[in-house]
Amino acid sequence: MLVALSCVTVLGIAMVAFLAVSNQAMKLSNRGYAQTISRNLAELGLERGLRAFNDNSFSGWTLANATTASLALTVSSDRYGTSGISAAANVRVDHYWDTRKATVWSALPTYAVNDFVWYQGVWYLCKSVPVGREAPSNTTYWTAAPDNWSPYANYRIGNIAVSGGSAYRCTADHIGQTPPNASYWTAITAASWSAATAYAVDEVAWSGGLPYRCIVAHTNQAPPNASYWLGAPVIYSEGIATLPEGGGTTIKTQLRATLAPAPLFPNALGATKDIIMNSSGYIDSYNSVLGAYSAAPATTNRGSSAVVAGGDTAVSNAVALANMRVYGYLAATSNNTSPYAPRYTSSSSSFVTGNMSATAGSPPTPRIDLTRVTRSPHVPRFEIQTVSGANVLPNGTTVLDDNATTLGTAGASSPAIYSITGTYDSGTAILRDGLYLDDAADVLTIDGPVILKVTGQLGMDAGKITISATGSLEIYFTGQFLVESGSTNGIQNLTLDPKKCLIAGTSTDNTYGDHYYRSTLPFYGVIYMPDAYFSTFTNGVFYGAISGKNVRFPNSGMAFHYDTSLRTAGRVGTFIDGPYLTAEIRELSDVNERVTLP
Repeated sequence: MLVALSCVTVLGIAMVAFLAVSNQAMKLSNRGYAQTISRNLAELGLERGLRAFNDNSFSGWTLANATTASLALTVSSDRYGTSGISAAANVRVDHYWDTRKATVWSALPTYAVNDFVWYQGVWYLCKSVPVGREAPSNTTYWTAAPDNWSPYANYRIGNIAVSGGSAYRCTADHIGQTPPNASYWTAITAASWSAATAYAVDEVAWSGGLPYRCIVAHTNQAPPNASYWLGAPVIYSEGIATLPEGGGTTIKTQLRATLAPAPLFPNALGATKDIIMNSSGYIDSYNSVLGAYSAAPATTNRGSSAVVAGGDTAVSNAVALANMRVYGYLAATSNNTSPYAPRYTSSSSSFVTGNMSATAGSPPTPRIDLTRVTRSPHVPRFEIQTVSGANVLPNGTTVLDDNATTLGTAGASSPAIYSITGTYDSGTAILRDGLYLDDAADVLTIDGPVILKVTGQLGMDAGKITISATGSLEIYFTGQFLVESGSTNGIQNLTLDPKKCLIAGTSTDNTYGDHYYRSTLPFYGVIYMPDAYFSTFTNGVFYGAISGKNVRFPNSGMAFHYDTSLRTAGRVGTFIDGPYLTAEIRELSDVNERVTLP
C-alpha cells in the first residue's frame, strides 16, 4: 500500500511538473507566433505608408508639422483563427511635404521655398527661390538632408552622410569615397536630440536612429518638426500583437524604412526575358556626372559596375555570352522550378570580371568570376503613360516637314510637346506614318527641352536627329524603332548626357529584327521598350542603358558604356511612372532608435 501511494505521489508530482513545462512551452510558442505576427503587421504598415507616399494621398491620416503623417491600423482578430491575438499597427511618414509631392529635381519647374527634391542621390530642401533654374548643388538656394552614405550619390561640399553609426560632412565634391576618408569627409559631433540644447543652423542631432540637420536656430523643438529640422523621407511602422494570456502580454516589432526614387535603369542591359550576345565586344561603366568616358584603365571614370540582367525565361540562357567581356556583373533567373545561371562559353575570350586591366588578349583567370554571377536580377517595368499636352507642329499639322526642321527653344522653362502622326516627303505627300527621316537632308534639330508623341514608327534611313548642347529629347512612339546602317544617320546627342535622350516605345512586336539600331554614330541615351525585342546590328558605341523584353547584340566589335548616374537619377521620362521604393529597411531593436508612435 505504501509503495503504491509513493508511486502515485511521484506520478502526481511528475504530472504537475510536466503540465507546468507544457504550459510554459505553450506560452513561448504563442509568443513566438505573436512575434511573427507583429513583424508581418509592421511590414503591412510600411507598405501602407509607401503607397500613401507614392500617391501623395494621406486622406484619413493625422497630419502634424506640415510634413508628418500618422495612421493607426486595426486588424480583425479573426484573421488569426482562435488564437485570441489582438492585432494593430501604427505608421508614421516623415517628410511627405504636405500637398507638394516630393519629387525628382528638374531644370524645368519653378521651385518655391520648402520644396523637397531628389538630386543625384541626395534629398534637398529649397531654402530660397532660385533666381534661375539653379540645381540643388547651389547651396545659396538649397540645403542637403543628411542620409545614409551611398556609393552612387554625387556628394557636394556641405552634404552630410552617416556611415558606421557616425556622421560626416563632405569637404570635397566626389562620388564613391567612403567615410571617414579624410580627403573628402570630416567627422562632425552629433548627439541624441535633447530638449535642453540650443541648436544652431547646420548642427546635427540624432532622433529615431536618423540624423537631422538644424535649419532654424532653436531650443526644445523635437525632430522631425520640419520647421526646424531637415531629414530624409522615412517611414516608421510598429506591429503590435497582444496575447489573450493573463496580463495581456504585448509583442511589438518596429521597422524603419528610408525612401528614394526607384531607378528605371539600374542595369546596363536589362531584359525581362533573354539577353543574347553572339558577338565580341565589351560592356563597362562610367559616370557622366564626373565627365566624359575614358577608355584608359588608369583614369577614374571607367568602372566595373555594369550589370547585365535577364530573366523570366523558359530556357537556360537568360543571359548568354559568346565572346563578350563584361566588366561588372551578370544576373539571371527563370520561371522554371529550377533557376538557371547565365550561359557562357568559357573556352572563348568571354569573361566577367571587375579587373579593368584585362584586355581581349589577356582575360583574367578564371575568365568567369562566379562572385559576379547572380540568379536574382531586377529589371524594372514602369508604366508608360499617355502623353498629354501635345500640340501641332510649327507647320500647323501633326505631320513633320521634309528636310531640315528645328524644334524647341534654348533656355525654355518648360518642354515643348508635339504630336507627330506622319512625315512629309517632296512637299505635301506623306512618306510614312510616324517620324521617318528618309534622306541625309532630313535633319531634326532639338534646341531646347522637347517631348515628341509619335503615333507610328520611329525610323531613320539616312536622316538624323541632332540634340544640341541646349536641348533634351523624350520620344514616346507606338510603332517600330528602325535606324538603318550608316555613320552619319541616327541620333546625335551633343550634350553627351544619356539622361537627355529618352527613347520609349509601347510596341509589343517581340520577334528578332522587329526593332533595331544599325548606325555606327555613337549613341548617348536610354532606350525603354518593355514589351519589345531590341537589337543593335552594329559595331557601334553606346553610352547609357537599354531595357526591353529581349535584347540581342549579334555583331562583333560592340562597345557599351553604362552610365551609373542613372541609378540615382530618379525619374527618367516625364511620362513614365516613377515610383519611390524603400532604400533601406531596419528593425529597431535599440531603444535609442525606436520612436513613439500613436
